[in-house]
Amino acid sequence: MTLSHRRASGRAKISARDQRRSLVDQALSYEAMNLDHLATVGADGRCQALWKIEDSPETRQALSSVRRRGPGRLRRAALDALVYLGGEAALEPADLQIVERAVRIRRGTDPIGSVMSCWTDWWTVRSTDQDAVVAALGLTDVRPATYRLAATVIDILEHDDEAEQGLVYVGPSINGWVPLVGPWCDAFGDRAGEVRAIVAYLSRQFGEVHAFYFGAQGDGSAWHVVRDGTTIRSFYSEDLETSSGDPLPIEREWMAAQGLDGKPEEHPDEVWGITAANEVAAAISLDVGWHHPVTADVRGLPVLASVPGAGPAKLPAGVYEI
Repeated sequence: MTLSHRRASGRAKISARDQRRSLVDQALSYEAMNLDHLATVGADGRCQALWKIEDSPETRQALSSVRRRGPGRLRRAALDALVYLGGEAALEPADLQIVERAVRIRRGTDPIGSVMSCWTDWWTVRSTDQDAVVAALGLTDVRPATYRLAATVIDILEHDDEAEQGLVYVGPSINGWVPLVGPWCDAFGDRAGEVRAIVAYLSRQFGEVHAFYFGAQGDGSAWHVVRDGTTIRSFYSEDLETSSGDPLPIEREWMAAQGLDGKPEEHPDEVWGITAANEVAAAISLDVGWHHPVTADVRGLPVLASVPGAGPAKLPAGVYEI
């Protein structure tokens, strides 16, 4: 190669490198304007500010640069944006440690809170031993969580079919019941047979397990009560033919108030107004939504865990609260 060729080649390499830097600089400049807004906007405008950030390799590189080099006033907003765009996988080890530390600190004063979504699937296991429930299910990669963090994860999983579905929330024992929440707990959908077999297995070990579903957008209610491996009652307002067993006392109260006889599933025209699953759960074990207890006998702390066969599951992309 001649000297002129080597010089030309060198200029080409420099030009390409400069071009990549220019792209990053442009992205940083663009993101800086958005990060300024994100850093100062209140809670009401936070989602809108995040939605305006366009995802690209250059954007993520620029955000990571802000995390490493500043400016300091934008570092927190950059972390918020990175988690929104890529979830846990978008964070560098140092930032993961920061998030984990924040969770540990928050747990020390974290009040009992709801962990629900627009569509919520959950179980309650009669036990005061959270660790025993985790072990019985073969859950792995157990990690500390707060109620708000868990609620964020569950809401993302319930709304995003493309998100990795390998996480489940396991709450502390509250008044003698350990709750589990997440799409993996769906006892009334396509995996009903598999899920109900797990519920029956747990009930043989712990005595009693309940599975619930509640759709907050008028999408129905369901409950499945199992004791010592035997289904005592199963009801699903959106598929009445699958119901079985005698109505629970709270169901009979509703029917008496409506002047109805028999079972709720025998009255398809009226069943739309039946007591919601959250109220049924609060009456027979534990609600994880609107009717969750505020003061209670609490044993353990909230955690997230990977379901069997999923491997270490990462937190999905989304708008987070800790």
